[in-house]
Amino acid sequence: MGITLRQLRAFCAVYELKNFTRAAEALNLTQSTVSKLCSELEKTIGMALFERSARGVELLEGAAELYAYAQETFGSLRAAERSLSSLAGLERGEVSIAASPIMMHTLIAPVVAQFHARHPNIVFDLHELTGDEATEHVLHGKADLGLVAMESQDPRLDSRVVYRGPMYAVVPAGHPLARHDEARWRELARYPHILLRGTYTVRRKMDQILHDQGLTVRSVAQTGSLTTAFAMIRGGMGITVMPGYVRNVCQEMGLKALCIADRPQALHELSVLRRADYRLSRAAAAFLAAFEAHLAEQGQPAAAGDSSLF
Repeated sequence: MGITLRQLRAFCAVYELKNFTRAAEALNLTQSTVSKLCSELEKTIGMALFERSARGVELLEGAAELYAYAQETFGSLRAAERSLSSLAGLERGEVSIAASPIMMHTLIAPVVAQFHARHPNIVFDLHELTGDEATEHVLHGKADLGLVAMESQDPRLDSRVVYRGPMYAVVPAGHPLARHDEARWRELARYPHILLRGTYTVRRKMDQILHDQGLTVRSVAQTGSLTTAFAMIRGGMGITVMPGYVRNVCQEMGLKALCIADRPQALHELSVLRRADYRLSRAAAAFLAAFEAHLAEQGQPAAAGDSSLF
């Protein structure tokens, strides 16, 4: 049997107080228990540490060296306790998140700023990527969390829908459709479109909806950047279809966002991802809770009934 912490605590108390009775009182133990623990320690290391006599306790050779090692051990334990305590209190840590640039801008960045105000020592590592790249970052451990529009399930990932909202058409302020707050797919198909590339799930969803309804649109440009699409829309080149969480950006650029009102309504979903074999750090778990609370406050949570995998 090896040396135990309980034995070392008893030994240190006797070493410091030079008395078994006072050591027992300090440790809230009986004198016989302290004596037994010290005897077990001496037996384990194969040498006597104390000379017991009527006058008290005399330290023997080797006691000072063991005491120094014991203090190093207890110092490391105290440092570990402080470290874990600081983590528990979110006094330090790192959170890594992967998502598209527009998701970062509209959904994640505001929560990061709020979280930083409460926990200024938490560091964020934000990866602005396509949905496929964000998924790969989570799979390969480069990100704690990913925010993506999932089209299929991967058994290596745990995913949960955190956002579900309608799709919107974005038009210039002076566009004929801008007089209304809603539009239908058949109306949208009459106008030239600025299309996002097929790497965007909203584009793939739009293509499927148009196909199902027997509609086509005339493309005047394709882009991989939402801000580029908005600039061209503002210049009067055409219109486009976007997820609802970009409405604020549209309004900031002087554009009009129209809810696509066909029934049943096409909904755009976003899911939070993490590796199935990965336990979130306290910082990442706290951020995830804050992020979901933010979506709920914005009226953009997933529908009730989505099971939690975190």
